[in-house]
Amino acid sequence: MNALLYPASPVLTDRKKLAPSAAFKQQVSKVIVSIVLFFMVYLILIAAATGLALACFYVGVSVIIAMPKFITIMLGLGLTGVGASVVFFLIKFVFAVSKNESTSRIEIKEAEQPQLFAFIRKLTKETQTTFPKKIYLSPDVNACVFYNSGFWSMFLPVRKNLEIGLGLVNTVNLSEFKAIMAHEFGHFSQRSMKLGSFTYNVNRVIYNMLYENTSYTRFLQSWSSISGYFVLFAGITVKISQGIQWILKGMYSFVNKNYMSLSREMEFHADAVAASVAGGNNLVSGLTRLEVSQRCYNSALDKADEWMKQNKVVKNIFGNQLSVFHALAKQYQLPVNEGLPEVSFLFIQSFSKSRINYKNQWASHPPIGERKQHLDGLDINCAPDETRAWKIFEGAEVLQENMTNKLYQAVHLETTPEICDTSRFDEWCREENEKYELPLAYNGFYDNRYINMNNWDIDFTGNTGNPATFNEIFNERNGQLHDSLKNNEHDLLIANAVKDKQIDVSSFDFDGKKYAREEADVVIRMLEEEIEQQKRSLESLDKDAFVFFCSKAGINAGNIKDEYAAYNALTAEHNAYIDIANKTLNGIAPLYQGGLTEDQITQIIKELKDVWEPALKKLFSKTINNRHIFPQQNEELYVALSTFLNKTYAYFVFGAFQNEELSELNELVLRVADEWSAYKYRNYKKLVEMQLQYYIPGS
Repeated sequence: MNALLYPASPVLTDRKKLAPSAAFKQQVSKVIVSIVLFFMVYLILIAAATGLALACFYVGVSVIIAMPKFITIMLGLGLTGVGASVVFFLIKFVFAVSKNESTSRIEIKEAEQPQLFAFIRKLTKETQTTFPKKIYLSPDVNACVFYNSGFWSMFLPVRKNLEIGLGLVNTVNLSEFKAIMAHEFGHFSQRSMKLGSFTYNVNRVIYNMLYENTSYTRFLQSWSSISGYFVLFAGITVKISQGIQWILKGMYSFVNKNYMSLSREMEFHADAVAASVAGGNNLVSGLTRLEVSQRCYNSALDKADEWMKQNKVVKNIFGNQLSVFHALAKQYQLPVNEGLPEVSFLFIQSFSKSRINYKNQWASHPPIGERKQHLDGLDINCAPDETRAWKIFEGAEVLQENMTNKLYQAVHLETTPEICDTSRFDEWCREENEKYELPLAYNGFYDNRYINMNNWDIDFTGNTGNPATFNEIFNERNGQLHDSLKNNEHDLLIANAVKDKQIDVSSFDFDGKKYAREEADVVIRMLEEEIEQQKRSLESLDKDAFVFFCSKAGINAGNIKDEYAAYNALTAEHNAYIDIANKTLNGIAPLYQGGLTEDQITQIIKELKDVWEPALKKLFSKTINNRHIFPQQNEELYVALSTFLNKTYAYFVFGAFQNEELSELNELVLRVADEWSAYKYRNYKKLVEMQLQYYIPGS
């Protein structure tokens, strides 16, 4: 048997670094207080419910004995039922078990994966935890320890299961894999961690009482359906249960906020455990790499969904995930080591430029920046083993393909699909990059946006003299202007959410300065003014660029003006379609929400037939006639549109929805919108590439 591949561990000179922090102990105290308070309130409710049940039983029996008639028997039984139902409402959770199940998981045995089991066994010894009860593989970019929880799991030991996501394995090295696994085991490496599990179950109990009452509601409905006499008593039970829920809502908020704060401290502690056996540097690099690999996996899934509509299935979703990762590495010039792109923390941070900072009291996981700061402070590092994590898995490619097949298990395809391997996906990635990549000479100035020409007089603007230079327009600062504008718009949403108490914080930082929630309006005004200024600057720069290229084109300036005019007309057409599409979808949206009378439905269908469908058909015809959509480009959509134009749909006949007709309308509206967006971008790309041909660097 080959020697076990197991990265070296750092030398830990100060075990005090693994001790729970003062903040952790403080949160433990708060959670203990909240749990004790919960049980006190809960016991009071139990006592009150028991008293109510006894009183109802006594009164009910007394009424029956005093006047033994049918009506008194029913009233007595009803009263008894009220008391019993309230008690049942309060204790039903004791018998409930929350099962953590997923159809995407595959259990593996040691005989199948001896190296992996040996790796996990050695890691559990290092972290001083028990070996998992079972080990599962899943397709996700994730790893977790889980178990089925119930009331008694708060007090009795429960064996945990380990889930390892192949999307994670696919994009980390062996040291990062060790660090991430160690973090999961770190949650259970000390007895104090039991409190987190205990608090979770208390929270779940309260949550189930508040929101998971489907079975209890069915019970009351069944009870009230036995006899009309019981309807009144079922209603009384509902009102009492709602009163109990009102009390528990306050408890849930109190316990849950403390639990979330404790969870954050538990994450820091688990990070410390991981650092002690794998190196904090390897945990940070693993976490940052996963930030990107999750997006790459999502992109691969999106493409798989798109291909499935064309009766195509992917052979290996994880090979496709890595293809997207490599394409991204090429785009951002990231170094590649042992087949994996290196993702630095600074690279991750470059995509998060929010100027507002606040501590989310309801977040169970601290942001990666805080985790890195904590790990850097521990200063427990270890040289990485760059070997791919797949090295400890037997038959990696077979595992990947089997898991990919499992993703399709719920999908029914009418005919045998075409299987697309990773080389086919690589080809698609290259095509996508070529389709959307704009010239680097612009320094990102035209990226991720469109030129706004609403207030342009193309002939007048193009003849304006004294143009700016190329470098004055397309410098790095101006290239980042649109991204800065978008970041400010996002921060404006956050500031408004803080003001409206949608984000539960009393204060926040903006540009490093602290503001109380009541001062959010000050930040909102600053952001609004800056956003307007940035919009004006972008519009001015777009005009400057137009003037610049017209001046460089000389006698050919008419070509540039014609392209801009054509693009402006195309934008107007696109906006007209989006307007009609939105009005159509909004108009029929109530049909999917239910609760409408037949008269209301008839009125909606009439408006659809008289207003929106004719407007859509007119634009569909124009789209085909102008060859925005044509057979060689998208034959299936072209045929679907042509068919729709030649049909007469009723959508609602004899009191019944024609679901196929409504679905076809909805799908066509969305698909044509997608094609319009793609067509507009192709013309936008053509425009910015065309004008560049009139510029000679240095001229």
